[in-house]
Amino acid sequence: MRFAGLAPVAASWRVVLTLALATMFALAPRVAHASYEEFASLDVGKQEEDDENLLDHVLVRPPIEWREEWERATGAFRSSQGCFTSGQWYLDHDLKVRVPMGDTTYLALGIREVSDLESVYDWVQFDLRFPLPRLGLWGIRIRPTFDKSRQDVGLLWDAGGPRSALTVQAAMGFEDVFNKLWSMRQVRVGDESEPYERHPYEPALRLKWQGRGPRVEMNGKWLTPSIKRIEARDPTQRRREVLWGVKHDASVVQRFGATTAELQFEQVQGASFAYWETVPGDHHVYRRRWRIEGALSRPVGSHGRLTARYFYQERTQVWRPPLSNATLEVIDRMPMIEGAFRAPLHTYARVGFMRNRVTVLDLGQAPVSTWGTRVETRAFLSLQKRFGRVLLQGTECVELDKERYDVAFVHDKGFLHIQTTF
Repeated sequence: MRFAGLAPVAASWRVVLTLALATMFALAPRVAHASYEEFASLDVGKQEEDDENLLDHVLVRPPIEWREEWERATGAFRSSQGCFTSGQWYLDHDLKVRVPMGDTTYLALGIREVSDLESVYDWVQFDLRFPLPRLGLWGIRIRPTFDKSRQDVGLLWDAGGPRSALTVQAAMGFEDVFNKLWSMRQVRVGDESEPYERHPYEPALRLKWQGRGPRVEMNGKWLTPSIKRIEARDPTQRRREVLWGVKHDASVVQRFGATTAELQFEQVQGASFAYWETVPGDHHVYRRRWRIEGALSRPVGSHGRLTARYFYQERTQVWRPPLSNATLEVIDRMPMIEGAFRAPLHTYARVGFMRNRVTVLDLGQAPVSTWGTRVETRAFLSLQKRFGRVLLQGTECVELDKERYDVAFVHDKGFLHIQTTF
């Protein structure tokens, strides 16, 4: 499936349309945070280095059983880690701390670090939150960095609380705020000057409904089109760079008697251009990934649960001269069945089976490695255990295919999750 409109000028109405359609779908264990660096590093084609990337990304997600405890806590840390390739280890660290500054005012500290084949980014943010009577919860966000020109600020507004039927959270981010925006002069970026001709902004919105009927959650964030001028000392490195991106997800959860049905949707896309003074072409790279997930879950006995899931995912990446003149399109179709039950030694076990049919279409010899059209099959066993306030889960995967590389006995991949509150 191709995305025809790649020009940034056409992005805004597509954002509005996609967010409206997202109510029909559903994945939202996390708010759709993003940043300039996340969209700049976005590369959905690079995921092909991991032949089992969809299987791995599903198993490296934080356990859903831990979600409620994470959301209730004012201070918590969680980490998801795992083996993606023989030389690459996935990392996702998330820390949140809330400290009172008065009767109703507080400081929220957040730290996020993500190292993935798809994108690499990190931030430390300070949110000063204060309520205004009948006007909701307001706030100011600061994300400092060593390079002054890359520091971000934002304005925050929330309506509704943890027990409200409807919760609304809005943010207006100002990316690289000291880079030709609020600075009297251009601030150095590293050893070069990179002033904006068109500054990026990051509006974001989160809606959550947990009243009568289905539980619905939607998140969306848009990095507006920006134009940056690279004033390098080397004339061959001087250029203008354009970047924009969109990230959104949605979820719907409904119970039918003892059965719980879930429908989830998520999408991320971005486009970049680079116009060099000495090299012809626009160095255009467009990337897009979207995924739908459906699930049916039903309790078995007093402590067991059986869940069936189905994933459909499409990834598209386009390169244009002089980088290349190619398009890579990948489709994943993966059923998954999982049983969860109480195990000995006060542990909780999950046992499952996954089979992914991957179709790869490479038009023009994409400049990334790919394993081509294939089938990936896996069994897995996860064990969870609580040690006071610390939750641990380890997952061992069993290879069920004849791979084109060496597999140690039947061991495929391993994943680790940790979460604690304080």
